[in-house]
Formats: sequence, C-alpha cells, structure tokens
Amino acid sequence: MRSNRVTAAALFTLAGTGLAHLVLSERRHRDRTVLETARIHQQLLAAQVERPGLRAIWGSLTPLDSTERRLHMYRNAWVSAWEAMYRVGALSPAGVDGGARALFATPEGLCWWARVREERARAAAGTRARRFHALMDTAYQDETGTVLSPTLPQRQDLNFA
Repeated sequence: MRSNRVTAAALFTLAGTGLAHLVLSERRHRDRTVLETARIHQQLLAAQVERPGLRAIWGSLTPLDSTERRLHMYRNAWVSAWEAMYRVGALSPAGVDGGARALFATPEGLCWWARVREERARAAAGTRARRFHALMDTAYQDETGTVLSPTLPQRQDLNFA
C-alpha cells in the first residue's frame, strides 16, 4: 500500500514538473517570437531611413517634410522597441512611463502620438500590448492635461497575451 502512495506521489510530481516545463517553454517561445518580430520591424524602419524612396509606401506621411518623416520613423522605432521589451518583461511600467514622458516633453513628440495613437491601438495584439498603449496614453494625458477618448476596439489576437 505504501509503495502505491510513493509511486502515485512520484508520478504526480513528474506530471507537475512536465506541465511546468511545457508552460515555461511556451512562454519562452512567445517571448522569442515577440522579440524576433520587433527585430524585423526595426530592420524595415532602418531600411526606410537609409533609402528614403521606400517611404513612399506610407501615404499618411506624405504631408510631412523629409526631416519630420525621418523623426516620425525614429520615434516609431523607439516606441515599438519599448513595447516589445514591455511585452516580454524586460521593461517595467515605470520604464515605459519614463520613456513616454521624455518623448512627450517636446511638442513634436506630442504631435507624433496624436497622429499614431489610434492606429497603434488598433494594432495592439494581446493584453500586454494594450496595457503598454494605456501606459503611453496615461503619460500623454499627464503631460498635456488632455483627457483622451477611448480608442476603437482593438483586434483580437490569440497568439500573444
């Protein structure tokens, strides 16, 4: 009878360890996917900075002069990097807030967020991405004293939480 209990306890422990391993492996895979996606995004942005002719695909940037287009993409690269770091736990909410406040310390940074806010909110995939966006909005509201209207409903993406 005692050996049955020991065997059951050993099997239960083994099953629990296996389950924990699966959960951690899935999380590591998700984090690697987020970081790899961010790396690809950064490469695309860098290509646009290096070769201005590639910017023509973004009609929404047409009204901006060449300097402001370059700064728009650079701000976007920084905020996208912060979002990826936040999503994998490498950047705390306080870190997001500090970066956002530095970005919003200039009128150009404020204009940039007003221009991209709704589109970034629509593209936010998962709970952590939406939380990141809310942190950015809070810093913007604190900096400007403006109460922002809620953004349109975000798309649902079950691949990243």
